[in-house]
Amino acid sequence: MPYLRLLLLACVVAWLPGCDNTPDTDEPAPEGALTVLPVGDSRVQGARPRFESYRYELWKNFVSDDQPVDFVGPLDDEASYPGFQGRRFDDDHAGVGGFTTLDVLNSFDEIQGSLDEAPGVVLLGIGGNDLLSNRTPEETFASLNEIIDRFQAAHPNATIIVEQIAPGLSRFMTAERQRVFDGYNALIETLPANQTTATSTILLVNMAEDWEDRYMADNVHYNEAGAKAVADRYYEVIDATFFEVAQESR
Repeated sequence: MPYLRLLLLACVVAWLPGCDNTPDTDEPAPEGALTVLPVGDSRVQGARPRFESYRYELWKNFVSDDQPVDFVGPLDDEASYPGFQGRRFDDDHAGVGGFTTLDVLNSFDEIQGSLDEAPGVVLLGIGGNDLLSNRTPEETFASLNEIIDRFQAAHPNATIIVEQIAPGLSRFMTAERQRVFDGYNALIETLPANQTTATSTILLVNMAEDWEDRYMADNVHYNEAGAKAVADRYYEVIDATFFEVAQESR
């Protein structure tokens, strides 16, 4: 299914406010902002009030630490989130409910074409829908490799942070599902050594470790506590990579 049709479907299903014809009134990006592109499935997209995306909590972490950030992507859901410290949520992203790694590949050119500037950081959380639709960890990982290759070709200086994906609710995770998720996450462990280039670093963030049922809104999606946990794990990696290094170099 073409990307634009999938976006329209996502708007109908998730009631995304950003899919109306309201003019975009996002605040200008702060000077020197780190440009962040969140890519993935419904865990990236979110669908308030049913379940949460990590993006809002991650953005609040940037604001709290007075770190300039500019989220980018073809979608927005601006009416879903309140402001924070006098600022409006920067809600641009490229997450679509139901997306698989194959969907990201098939829509890559359209995602890329929506960007006004190159992302400095790509947050890549994808693969769960593949595994739940009976694609093997190896097949899903091969598609993930290709996604990374395409991002590195388009943005050779981008840092790509890949999720080792969180499991679903424990009662949902049968022994076979857990085996498949564990197998996929084990393959992801090899990415930094195998796909980091001279200018594009691959980093990992482990969402599966110490994951708890209290983080879940339903079988597979985050509640507010889960979104906060994911955001904090992302921010720890970003802070250590960009902000602490910058401070040490001064």
